Amino acid sequence: MSPMQREARAQLEMHLAQSLVGRAGLDVWTRTESGLVLSDRDSCTHCDAVAENAREIATTHGSVTFTPYDLDRHADRAEEAGIERAPTTVVRGGGRSLRFVGLWSGGLFGAFVDVLVLLGNGQQLLTPESREALSALPRPVEVELAVTPFEPLSPQMVLLVGAIAAVTRSVRVTITEYAEFPKLALTRSLTQLPTIWIDGQRFEGMWSESELVEQISRVAQQDGEPAIRERIVAVPYVSEAQAGQMAQQMAVEQGGGAPAPGAGAGAPQTSSGLFVPGRD
Repeated sequence: MSPMQREARAQLEMHLAQSLVGRAGLDVWTRTESGLVLSDRDSCTHCDAVAENAREIATTHGSVTFTPYDLDRHADRAEEAGIERAPTTVVRGGGRSLRFVGLWSGGLFGAFVDVLVLLGNGQQLLTPESREALSALPRPVEVELAVTPFEPLSPQMVLLVGAIAAVTRSVRVTITEYAEFPKLALTRSLTQLPTIWIDGQRFEGMWSESELVEQISRVAQQDGEPAIRERIVAVPYVSEAQAGQMAQQMAVEQGGGAPAPGAGAGAPQTSSGLFVPGRD
């Protein structure tokens, strides 16, 4: 049975048919939970959902492949690929790739699919100036972006770092959906979104394309000075449990009772026009 509603699948199928002309791959890393609560690690709450959604995307377009891996059974391969957490989706296309840790749902779903298309088509959305700066990086740079599906800033940043990953192998991009990893968020003192780490240097708030490319270039050149941003816009971090509690409280205050499953995690359609399914 399809994990997507019929309308959502139809919109996704039409969008990919119209926009994806290249080939793309989705490598999904999951693990089977023992049922024990681990104090030092978040459980893989959405492993099944990520695998099902990735498989669904692959069935809607003949140029998208889906390859499942088990993080424990394929431990050596995971170590070689730098996979540390489940679920992780490696999006591949055009000789480029990025990693998305967690469930790409809500407002993140459309941005995730748009990044899949970018990589598959080898599209270069960045300006010539940005592409030139990235091609001149003296060494590879690790970029991790922290996002959640509950606010409008994260999808914009997902598309931006995805566009960067699509034009260069020198910027290794990891996007982590932190709402489902509250223990990890606590360990990393995550309080604002979006937050980005560039080779371990932490920066909070939104970035324009030129500002982020400049900051990446500075870090690559061992320049510790932050790039000047016109303004810094951020929102508070909210975990999945907190978002659910807020949605329930809002429903009670509005006199509607408890919300339906997945309520509070939804978001408007993205610029691509894709329907964005919420979390279960």
